[in-house]
Parts: sequence; structure tokens; C-alpha cells
Amino acid sequence: MKLALLTVATVGAFVSPRRTLSTRPRPQRTVTRTPTMAARIPWRTVFVCEYTAPLLVFPAVAQSGPFSTLASTLWTVHFAKRLAETLFVHKFSKGTMPLTNLFKNCGYYGGAAALVGWDVSRRGPYGAQLAKLFAQLSTTTKVFVVGWALCEVLNLYTHLHLASLRSDGSREAKIPTAWPFRRVCSPNYSFEIGSWIFYSLATASPAAWAFTALGALQMGIWSKQKLKRYKRKFKDEEAFTATHALVPGVF
Repeated sequence: MKLALLTVATVGAFVSPRRTLSTRPRPQRTVTRTPTMAARIPWRTVFVCEYTAPLLVFPAVAQSGPFSTLASTLWTVHFAKRLAETLFVHKFSKGTMPLTNLFKNCGYYGGAAALVGWDVSRRGPYGAQLAKLFAQLSTTTKVFVVGWALCEVLNLYTHLHLASLRSDGSREAKIPTAWPFRRVCSPNYSFEIGSWIFYSLATASPAAWAFTALGALQMGIWSKQKLKRYKRKFKDEEAFTATHALVPGVF
């Protein structure tokens, strides 16, 4: 008797007394595929691919080795630095992004490499050795190259500082305290844009100027959004002193 009562109680816990078992097939539910369910890919993978593309496309289109012209030398060093930072420096706050970004980003950088490579290849070639290459440049162009190199170094410095904020493995946003971040919230973008301005000046390439303008526009949008987030998150923190996005007192 106890066994029978226990059996009835157990069945009653899972089957509603108002429902009866039916052999009729239930209609299949339609599953709506949302954007969050779309295929995704790690951020680091996308960065590796999008920075490898211009390293391969530029010398192929320019029909010259990666260090045979001023334009190809600066281009190669820049994207090689970006690739190394992706592999060894960057700490990503998010794990994945939509797979479509892989094709969009690779198309953007690969297309830019093809356009700039074609444009600069119309100008006379330089010697293959870097020492001879630099010696052939005018004084003005050498100044532009030094400015480019300075921006590249400062950009690397800001990336190393940002990575140090997440050395404990955390993905939480923290207040950058290095000197470039005291007036602007995205000096890494500022120096990135600066390096491309000096690149365009050194190569006198209209295509490079177009690439610089597009990149600056996008980074300007990102930096404004970041400043807005930081002001909301760190409004009561004395350590947060940035008042502009990219250029102190201007933007």
C-alpha cells in the first residue's frame, strides 16, 4: 500500500491532474534566429587576419619587396607592430564578435593596401637597403618619417599601459593613469591618426590621405563613445581627468 501511494504521489508531481496524455503529435515550435545567435569569432582572430591582409596585399600590388620603398617600409613596420601587439599585448574586453566582421575588416584593410600600394608604386623606387633609402630622402621627408616613428612608439606605449590594467585577467574597464590619458580618453587613437598623417605627408599619396581620413573618422566616433562611457562610469573618480576624446581642448 505504501509503495502504491508513493508511486501515485511521484507521478502526480510531474503530471498535472487536469491534463491527460495524448498521442496526437504536438505542433513544432518555430525558433527565431536572433543576431546574438549568429556565428561569432574571437576578436584576436579577426585582428590577426585583418592586420595580416595588408602585409600581404601591399607588396603584391606595389610589385616591390616590403622594404624596397619608403611607403612599403613604413607600411610594413606599422602593420607588423599591430600584429605583434595583437599577439602579445592586447587584452580584449569581449571574447567574440560577429563572423561578418572578419570579412568586413579584412576587406577594408586589404582594399586600402591595394589602393595605397598602387598609388605609391607610381612614384620612383628607392634603394632596397634601409640606410640608402633614408639617405635619399629630403630633409622634409625625414622630418615626416621621424614624426611617424614617434607616433608609432607612443601608440605602442599607450597599448602597453592599457594591457597592464588587465594584467590580472580582468575584463572590467579601469581608469588609465599614464600621462597621455590625462587630457584625452583615447590617446592610442590620437597617435594612430598622427602616424597616418605623417605617413601621408612622407609619401605624398592621395590614396594614403583617403585611408587616413576614413580611419580618423571611425576612430573619432569610437573615441567619443568611449568618452561618454567613461564619464558615466567614472564621474565620481578623481583619477579620471580626461575631458576630450582625441585632441586636448579641441575634440
